[in-house]
Amino acid sequence: MHLTSMNRFQAFAAHFGISLVIFLVLIALVFAVWYPGILMDADNSWQQALMMIAGVDLVLGPLLTLIVFNPTKKSLKMDLSVIGICQLIALVAGLHAVNGSRPLGLYVAFPPAGYEIMYANTVTPQVASFVENSDSQVFYYTGKATFGPAKQMDLTSDDLAPVNDGNFSNFLDSRSPRGTFERDGHIYLSIGMTGNTLETDTGGNNPKVLSKQEAIALAEALKQKEEAANTSNPISNTISDNTANGD
Repeated sequence: MHLTSMNRFQAFAAHFGISLVIFLVLIALVFAVWYPGILMDADNSWQQALMMIAGVDLVLGPLLTLIVFNPTKKSLKMDLSVIGICQLIALVAGLHAVNGSRPLGLYVAFPPAGYEIMYANTVTPQVASFVENSDSQVFYYTGKATFGPAKQMDLTSDDLAPVNDGNFSNFLDSRSPRGTFERDGHIYLSIGMTGNTLETDTGGNNPKVLSKQEAIALAEALKQKEEAANTSNPISNTISDNTANGD
């Protein structure tokens, strides 16, 4: 269909359709490349990333086409070219920003503080390459600093070991009282300031991200399970009764 045979609404629909295809490709890129596996749940910034891309790709470009399109304008091709170039520049800039701040993996140095998220722009290229090429997305700190490095740029690949290497439980016990983070055969550590929690088994396998609401519900369920177990344990009841009676 030639431009001169279209009205502004047809031009808007055509521009929107093309932009939608591009947006769907970018969604696949975000989920498969930038936020794979548990990283999508561990860091919800992908939602802001998609909103930014959608704002540029699905709203800004087609809306400008709707506003300026007039098949009788001599400068129509120039106007549409400028819109396309501006949309492309904004899209590339947004993708560059998202790519630079994408999460690479999680690591824990001081268990009470939980996991920290390693981003592409907060670690060295050497560490980024090490993490991205690892079979694990979750690590623990093996360096000498008790609380971990002052900043993530100080991390080296020698400081990171995957949590499923068989020594994760020993690491936790060396940095906190034994069993502090273990419940019902699983290990639970918070993820930075996100409000989320990462669950693994005691061997560091099968990582799963729990939202704040899921973590609260799980904690309540485990508490009720422990209370029920204590109630059904006569030895535990005797100790509790003796304690209550001051014996």
